Parts: sequence; structure tokens; C-alpha cells
Amino acid sequence: MSENGVERIRVILRWIQIKDNKEAVWDDEGEFRFRSKITTDGESHEVEFPEQGYWSISDHPRHNKVDKIDKTLYEGAVGDSLVVELFGVELDQLTANDHLEDYRREFFGSASSWIGQHQPTDEGTGDPENMVDWRVCYDIEQA
Repeated sequence: MSENGVERIRVILRWIQIKDNKEAVWDDEGEFRFRSKITTDGESHEVEFPEQGYWSISDHPRHNKVDKIDKTLYEGAVGDSLVVELFGVELDQLTANDHLEDYRREFFGSASSWIGQHQPTDEGTGDPENMVDWRVCYDIEQA
């Protein structure tokens, strides 16, 4: 809790892993851009990343993870709910861009119950951070 009684949190993206780079079999890497949308107290905060260009990411298990991103997606006051949304797109020059499955997770109640790491292996089968074509890990911490 801050001095004025309002809880403050920080949402930090830790890593992204691509399971399908949306490219032809002979093309080893896709060019990806991402966007986050964090909504709390009726206000949305959006961030695009990387700041410039794109990340070249393979879907080969040895080269498919962008680790140690450690990007703050939101820091500030929080109401009684929080919505974390992440969007990814694989950029194509000759055809339409390919969109990854959208990620959306809603948290309700006390912000202290949201604190911790949210990753593809923490909730078993059907884990929301383990989507069809990508995986994501982020932390929610008290600011």
C-alpha cells in the first residue's frame, strides 16, 4: 500500500517462447513484434516492443525463446481488477502478417492475491500462459 492507501503494482514481462514461427518449413526464423495492454481502474496502458524493429525468433526448440526481456509493461495504482493482454504478430513482406493467438488474463479482488510469477507451467494443463503458438512468462509485483 502506498501512502494514500492505493495499492501499486508492477507487471514485468520476463520471457516469450515461440512454438510456431508462422513461416514456411525452409524459413527458420520469423520476425516478431508484440504489444501489451494492461487495464485497471477503467484505464488501459499499452506498450509496443521491441521499441525498434523486430525480434527474429525461430520455432526450433534450441532457438525459440527470447529470455531476460525484463520489460515493465505497467507500473502504477491498481483497482479491484487487472486485465493483462498480450498480442504478437509475425511480420511478412509479401503476404499478410500472421497474428499469434491473443493472450488475455483477468485478475479480481485484492492485488496481493495476484502477486507472483505467471508462467506456462504453474497451473497444469490448460495453463493460460501456454497458448497454441507461443508461451509467455511475467511477474506481478508490489511497486
